[in-house]
Amino acid sequence: MKKLFLITALFISTHTFADELPNYDAIKTAVLSGKTIHITVNFAKCQTPKQSQNLTNVGIFTPNEIMLLSDEMATSFNHFTMNNPAFPNRAVNEFATYRITSDNTLNLTYQLIDPQNYTILGDKMEVQCALGKGAKVFG
Repeated sequence: MKKLFLITALFISTHTFADELPNYDAIKTAVLSGKTIHITVNFAKCQTPKQSQNLTNVGIFTPNEIMLLSDEMATSFNHFTMNNPAFPNRAVNEFATYRITSDNTLNLTYQLIDPQNYTILGDKMEVQCALGKGAKVFG
């Protein structure tokens, strides 16, 4: 009985891990087949137009909605927090958009918004990551 349980548990656990989707076409195929995708971004391995931004964070995002266009897919999220280091102890919305393009690039824009009046706080951050390097997608 123990062996049967162990074999069943091993079989189930091997199918719960997501595979890396190495390029735009693989991601698009996964999305069109109804799979949930997970996006990880290692900001230290990405490029920013403003070289003064020293980004060392890692972000993980699981989109609920994805728009498929002719040569890119897009998703976004809005996150309410009081822990943004640029505005300590202040409520802010963190709004980010992700675009995955057919040239295997993830473009991320990030903007802080005041939740009381929806005015923009600070500068918009833009990040560009190569799939498989700074950004990885699993599904």
